[in-house]
Amino acid sequence: MAAMGYISNTSNGYRLGLRLGELSRSLERTYEELRHKYTPLIRNMATTTGHTAYLAVPCGTREYIYIEAIEGENPLTIRSPRGKREGLTTSAIGKLFVALDEEQDLRRSLRKAEKLTPSLEQKLDKIVHQGYSIDHGGAQEGLSCMSIPLYRDGKLIAAAGMSGPTKELTTPKLSHYAYIFQKNQ
Repeated sequence: MAAMGYISNTSNGYRLGLRLGELSRSLERTYEELRHKYTPLIRNMATTTGHTAYLAVPCGTREYIYIEAIEGENPLTIRSPRGKREGLTTSAIGKLFVALDEEQDLRRSLRKAEKLTPSLEQKLDKIVHQGYSIDHGGAQEGLSCMSIPLYRDGKLIAAAGMSGPTKELTTPKLSHYAYIFQKNQ
């Protein structure tokens, strides 16, 4: 790894090499392209619902990362988690990535880690059928979330989502939002 520039040997041990900086610039450009393309959608989601809306991308086989968030007007909404990583099994966004993963790599990884219960499998199958994801209280008690897939060239590349108080965001209301925002992307 040192010969390839990924790490450097110093008197105090190892440190990250300059090659990793080159790799991260390419990733940041990709994130910036996604932000540019989908910020109008998540801004519309936040404005329409009054709740925080998110743009997230998969990050390995167990997590996803928020790359953009626009806070809604509702004082009960959660604040921007931009840059935060979340697990794939607790939120609407994470479950969407697992359910719609064409290669099924994420499901296999979760099965291997014994994190894929029969109940979660049923929820994932429902997401595949309906084309969007809804979650009540999985990510946080009292919080409901909705997520829709974002595709490029037929491949799932990101997810847009929104969240707010469970008492306000019922399943019918979230289903309605999912329909509207999928139609308007």
